[in-house]
Amino acid sequence: MSWRNNFLFIAHRGASALEPENTLAAFKRALSMGADAIELDVRRSKDGVLVVLHDEDLKRVAGVDRKVWELTIEELKRIKVFGKEFIPTLEEVLAEFGNKIPLFIEIKDEGIESKVVEYLNLYKVYDNTLVISFNYNVLLKIKEILSKVDVGLITYRYPLPVDEAQKLKALAILPRYNLVSPRAISIAKSKNLKVYTWTINDVSTALKVINYGVDGIATDNPALKNEVRKQQKLVRYF
Repeated sequence: MSWRNNFLFIAHRGASALEPENTLAAFKRALSMGADAIELDVRRSKDGVLVVLHDEDLKRVAGVDRKVWELTIEELKRIKVFGKEFIPTLEEVLAEFGNKIPLFIEIKDEGIESKVVEYLNLYKVYDNTLVISFNYNVLLKIKEILSKVDVGLITYRYPLPVDEAQKLKALAILPRYNLVSPRAISIAKSKNLKVYTWTINDVSTALKVINYGVDGIATDNPALKNEVRKQQKLVRYF
């Protein structure tokens, strides 16, 4: 699909600067603001339901001192993120957004790989999805289960682990923005890897990494896309 060949402004946990992160409201807002893709995080509840949450516990997002895996889906569904929005399941997100916008699905827990793939198949969205993780073994398992699912290795290691990503037959490597340099990108591109970087919320840093040659930027505020485009137009006039 064409998203793989386009530059992407990726809404990090949805439009998380404007709505509670990783919620349906954040994803709807990102879509309405013209984001090119949405990034979200997946964990497992006590009873094995895949839920969309970043942290391993609920302290930061809900003031609840419990781990996600200690609570059933029924218990999790009673909790509101930042007191405003309910925690969605992966299935709810795929049903609503799976065919509307590319999804970067970050797997946070080991052992849920086959269930993630099952849902990608069920909703026929594997072609519209990049499964990402810091964990090499998680991505390896995904590729073993369904080789046509695209995967991406997230990293804050330097030099970038491009050989590991290539061994996985990954589509992409996703380094933290401060690890990105023209040389690092050139090495990744020589291994046929896309480079998506995270998390950038200011125009000057965005323009800098775009000039280096990245293929996409994760941002908490999809408005960055229009701000960057405006700056690029201005530069063309001078």
